[in-house]
Amino acid sequence: SGFVPAPRAMPRTRGVVSMSHFSNIKTQLKDENNLRTALTDLGHKVLETTTVRGYGGKDLEADVAIQQENGVDFGFKFNGQTYELVADLEFWDQSSPVELFLEKLNKQYAINTILETTQREGFQVETQKVLADGTVELVATRWA
Repeated sequence: SGFVPAPRAMPRTRGVVSMSHFSNIKTQLKDENNLRTALTDLGHKVLETTTVRGYGGKDLEADVAIQQENGVDFGFKFNGQTYELVADLEFWDQSSPVELFLEKLNKQYAINTILETTQREGFQVETQKVLADGTVELVATRWA
């Protein structure tokens, strides 16, 4: 008589959320103040804390943190040259996919950078309008 292992049921995996993790997505954003302003202009609540809350209590320190309704935040971390988006993409809870979110953010960041530069150089923005194709037209003047 030999050893016969008892049959074992395979563990059930239905409904189990896989372990998630933070992803880093490179951007060309370099100025933290313009980044914070652009996020605020787009309706995001920039947190005072720099802790990005992840799934299952996994937190990450970042330079800028944004709260999401689902309790899992996203943020931006400076890599020495630019700010990278840090997010647990399984729990991305924005009205736009990540790519479209970054496109909107880059556009608002560029507008804010131009506005800041024109003001610093002594220009005054006369008009700012969004054209039908989404292009933003700025008219600035400076008196000599």
